[in-house]
Order: sequence, then structure tokens, then C-alpha cells
Amino acid sequence: MKKLLFVLIIGSLFLTSISAQAISSEISTTHPSIRKQFNQGFIFNIDDSHNILLSLDMYGRSYGHELLWKANTTVTNYEESAVVYVDGIAYISSCSTHGDGHDKLFAVNTSNGDILWSTLIGPGYVGPVIDEDYIYVGTSSHGYDPTNEYIYCINRWNGNILWERNIFGGIPESIQYDEQNIYFTSNLIYALDKHNGDTKWTYPMDSFSVTKPILKDNAFYTATSGGYMYKVDIIDGSGIWSVTLSDFSWDNSITADGKGRIYLALYGDNTINAYNETTGSLLWSYRLHAGSLSFNAFYDNVIYISDTRGYVYALNATTGALLWENKIGNTIDISSPSISCGLLFIGTRDFEEGALFILNATTGEIIWKYTIGASVTAPPSIADGILFCGTDNWHMYAFDIGIGNDDWLIHRYDSFNTAYSPNGLTEWQYLSAECTTENYITTCIVQNSYDHDVTDVKLKLPEDMNADWYDSLGNLLQTNANYHIINNISTTSTLTYIITNTIHDPMKPTITGPTSGKPGIEYFYNISTNDPDNDPISYFIDWGDGANSGWTITYPSGELITVSHTWSARGSYEIKAKAKDIDERESEWNILEITMPKGKFMLLERLVEWFPMLGEFLFHN
Repeated sequence: MKKLLFVLIIGSLFLTSISAQAISSEISTTHPSIRKQFNQGFIFNIDDSHNILLSLDMYGRSYGHELLWKANTTVTNYEESAVVYVDGIAYISSCSTHGDGHDKLFAVNTSNGDILWSTLIGPGYVGPVIDEDYIYVGTSSHGYDPTNEYIYCINRWNGNILWERNIFGGIPESIQYDEQNIYFTSNLIYALDKHNGDTKWTYPMDSFSVTKPILKDNAFYTATSGGYMYKVDIIDGSGIWSVTLSDFSWDNSITADGKGRIYLALYGDNTINAYNETTGSLLWSYRLHAGSLSFNAFYDNVIYISDTRGYVYALNATTGALLWENKIGNTIDISSPSISCGLLFIGTRDFEEGALFILNATTGEIIWKYTIGASVTAPPSIADGILFCGTDNWHMYAFDIGIGNDDWLIHRYDSFNTAYSPNGLTEWQYLSAECTTENYITTCIVQNSYDHDVTDVKLKLPEDMNADWYDSLGNLLQTNANYHIINNISTTSTLTYIITNTIHDPMKPTITGPTSGKPGIEYFYNISTNDPDNDPISYFIDWGDGANSGWTITYPSGELITVSHTWSARGSYEIKAKAKDIDERESEWNILEITMPKGKFMLLERLVEWFPMLGEFLFHN
């Protein structure tokens, strides 16, 4: 298994050798101008997808984001590659190691989802890295064909392979680079000349590495499936240190905070750990609910990580103390936290319930959810106001989530490989609905904060709920429908909808009967209610002394029923009753307070009960 989280560092490339000149002459000088212009407000709808899917919270606020397009790029139903974006083009690798695929690298026009080119590279599951006009990507067959696995240097404008190099055992993780070399792991650590693929040095490890490495301060860090972590000098390939870990790393990543700490999750023992960058010694460890196959992300002294039971975590990077956790699904696999401007982006591998999520990075609260209808295994990428993500339903998705000032976040890691966004989202754009519900009537105010008009917006009710939809003037728009589609909503405008639920809760029951009495005597009470849908009703009565009726048999809506109870001790009690219809929808409780009298006034109260005129004389004269 593998993936690559979004690494894009635009650096200077000095082509000094004859091989470098040959590569340079191969690069096209006429680059297509396909940068996305947000102010044009273009909308693309592929298949039957809606531009914005807004799942309504009937008692609160919901958010939705423009689906710019979804493109059948990968031709595989299992996608682990992150999307890398630059100059209006998104690049993604297909994955065939877990299912049928076409073993290709794709370049996609981000303005409309059209495929610009594809190049056959063989099986793999990590994404490409971009260095100016060059793409570096490796392949791996999961051991099926170890002699036919390569690293490639590719012209990113036309997909032509500039050089390739066979790497026995393949490259299961992402590639790092500097001005002269590329660095990666297999069963060895490799340093190759990035202009021609010549070997600069190799370094032996105890076993295979399936961990995303980092390159920092002239050192290369990685960990292995055998439970070791290495720090190697990239100048000469000599070892600086190696340490034994508490268990093995698999599909995890190493990040750094720039303050002498590095971080690594260990799948083998369900932990996320901090280590001393200088010595490799353990600083702290936090045990997760399950093993993590996630990259971790560092931002503002917080470490974010997910696990395979569907939890997302935020921990203090200095101490390892838990700040928050939130279970957002049943499983999170390779998809990993991406952080931008206080927001956390991640997907769940929940098959037909698989979805993309945006969480508040400070609290862990879910802000937005888009159900894909298939697992989201690939890590999401954020660039130029677009959320990109490959999915397990044969498509790559692109959502418009906002416009940033100056340069957008175009790589996940900064120069210290510390997974944070220096610019991020400075203007958060979305479509929202604020809904309030009272007496079976919901009012939803839909607002467009985009800087352009939006079309084809689907307002969707909770599952198994149908309603009648009206505009703000009371005009009926449609009846008995689970959703309503807005054809167009203008920029910075609002629309109001009135929604009446066609499946209602029963009304609160009425309770009539004696409000005082004597212990040991059976008392009778009349209970009734109406169901707006005229469904049969059952009742639950709590007598306030620890006894209850359980759910009764069903009765016709509106029928008066009689129930009885005997209290064994003196005191004050609350009779509580609620109703339930055949759809298991329950009413609110109704309460009747009663008293079983005690003391010297018991006889007087009994006389008042027998002779009401005596009560009028005693208490009102």
C-alpha cells in the first residue's frame, strides 16, 4: 500500500551536464495557458453530479462546495495517489496493485477535468513530485514483478519519458529532491543524479521501507517494516544514526517541527511518537485506538493523525497530550490529514459511505461532508482554491473551496518538511444553509458567498425524510420530495425555503386523572394524542416510582385509552407519557404531577376530595 501526500516545491534547477542539456531541449517551449480564472464563474457538471450537494442540517448550519468536475482519469477503482498541482494542471498516478488499472500517469486540465496526456509507467501507488518542468515518479508491483519496477523522469508538459532506471523491488514511497539529486527508499536508500539517473550512493537498511521519508538539513530520514529508523548524511551517504523502534512503520510518514523534534506513527503498536532529531531518542508516545496507515501533519505545534478505526486526532506536538479526537467514519486508510488555514481535509474508506470531510482543526468539529459513494483512500490535496482528491469510484474530484491572497498553498511541506500551509485560505467561500425547525415546519435560508453565480445546487434532506417545499411567498415548489434543486443562486445572495415534513412525530399526549390520592389505591388515567400522519400509536408511561408500562399495543390516532397504577408509598410523583408511531418516530414527553399525601392533613384532603364545596370554603374564604 502506498500513497504520496502532496509535495510541491518550486526550486531552481541548474542544468550543467550534457545529459541535462538533452533534457532541457526536450521540454516544450509553448506551454498551454490553462490557469484557472475564478472570476469567470465557470461551472462544469460531469455525468449526473450536482455542482453543489448541500446535505441539510434541519436544526443548524450546513456547508457545501462547488464540484468543478469529476474526471475518469485513473481508470482504476482503487486510488492511493495524491494529486499534485501546478500551473493549472493536476497530476495523478493510477494504482493497479489492488485492482484493475492502466498503470498510467495522468495530466489533467484543472479548468474542466480534460485529460491533457497520459503516459504508461507500470503499476504503482505513490503520486508524482514536480520539480519545475520535470516529474519524478516511481513504480512498485507489490512484489508481483520486482524486476520490472522503475523510477522515471518525465517531461511534465507532454508526458515524454526523459530517462528511466530499474529499481529492484520498486519504490513504495515518495521521492525527495534537492538541486542535484533525488532520494528515495526501496530495500536500500538511493541517491540518484536527477538529470540522468546515475547512482550517487546507496545505503543498506535492515529491511524494506514503506515510510514517507523527509529531507532536512542535508540529512535523509526514513523508517522500515523491520522496526528501525535511519538518519543518513546526503552528502556522502554515510549513516548518522539508526535506532530501534517500539514496532514497525507501514504507510506512515516522518515530519519535523523545525525545533529538533521529528514525528512518526507506528502501525505495529498503534502509536504516534516524537523523537529527538539529533539522537533519534524517544521523547513521547501516544497510543491511538487502532493502527495508523496515515501520514501525520504538523501545524502550529499540533500533530494531526488518523487511524484505521475512523478516528482523527490532534495532539500537542511538544508534550503528546490529546487536544481532541473525533470518529468520523468506520475506517480511514491511506487518506491523511491535510491542513490549511484552520481546516483539516481528509477522506474515509467506508465503501458506499465513503466521503470527503472538512473539520475545524481547532475543535475537530465536522464542517462539511461530501459522500462519494465509494471509499476515499487517497490523501486530499489543496491548491489554488481547489480541493483535489482521487477516489475508489474511478474518478478524481475537484471542488472549489475558496480564493487565497497572493500565492496559494501549492505544496504540503515547507522547506523544513513540516506539513503546514504558509498562506492557506484567506477567504473561505461556500454555499450554506441555516435551518430552524418548529412545529414540523423548517425554514432554510440558503446563502451564496462565492464571488460568482452558482447553478445546479441540490438541497438534500436527511435519509428517509420526504417533505413539501415552498418558496418564501408560500408557493408550492414540489411535494413529497427528499431533495430540491436550485437552478441558480446569484453571488452574495440568499434564498429562503419553507419545508414541511411529510412524515411527522406524534403530538405530545394529554394526561387526565387524579392529582392526589392515597398509597395502596389503584388510580385510573386517560391518555390520548393525535398523529399528524394518522398512523397507529403506542404509548410509554413512566409512573415516577421506578415502574413503567413499557410500550403498549398500538391504538388508532386520537383514541382515548385508560391506564391505571398503584403507588405503594407516600410522596410526590411525576407521571410522564410519550407516544410512538409505526415509523418509530416519538413525541415529546408530557408530565402530570401527583401527590400521595402524608401527615395530619391526609384526612382533610380526603374530605376536600369528597366535598369540593368544603375546599372552596376553607381555601377561598
